[in-house]
Amino acid sequence: MQFGKHALILAVVEGLRQRGSWTGKTHVQKALFLLQASGALEVPFAFVLYKHGPYSFDAEAELEQMKSYAALDSRAVEGGYGAVLGPGSNAALIQRLNPLPAAVREAVDFICRAVGCKTVAELEPLATAAWIRAREGLVEPGAVVERLRQLKPHVGLREAEEADREARRIFETAEGRLGSSAT
Repeated sequence: MQFGKHALILAVVEGLRQRGSWTGKTHVQKALFLLQASGALEVPFAFVLYKHGPYSFDAEAELEQMKSYAALDSRAVEGGYGAVLGPGSNAALIQRLNPLPAAVREAVDFICRAVGCKTVAELEPLATAAWIRAREGLVEPGAVVERLRQLKPHVGLREAEEADREARRIFETAEGRLGSSAT
């Protein structure tokens, strides 16, 4: 088991919960990707552009492993969709054995504030715009919006423009406030 990865995931889960997030798997996945794409943090997960935006099969496997030994708790919400993640009974042990440096905690806090209470429908275009900027190298807003709408035809023009504005804000703030990637 890679407890360092698990400590990072727990920090994201707790950071999202502190901001009133639903804190489902999608929120955790997108927050981890935004940490990586923005340069705020070196994240030890590989991402691919998948059905609903950037996705990491590696992170998914770690989430499941964490649930198996009670580092994460997952509970279905009555009338809701999916499950809500939270720290499990063994979370404190992981955090004690793998304390995160202040720079990592700051980067996680920054991204969790940006993700905040966004819905899954809001996270998909935001994370995809970040993917286009970080992975495809498009930086001109019009080109990013056009590519986003090409990849996600269900995303409207105004929604795509807002997603790219938010991705730019995240990238610029990460560069300005956090400097180079935390390790």
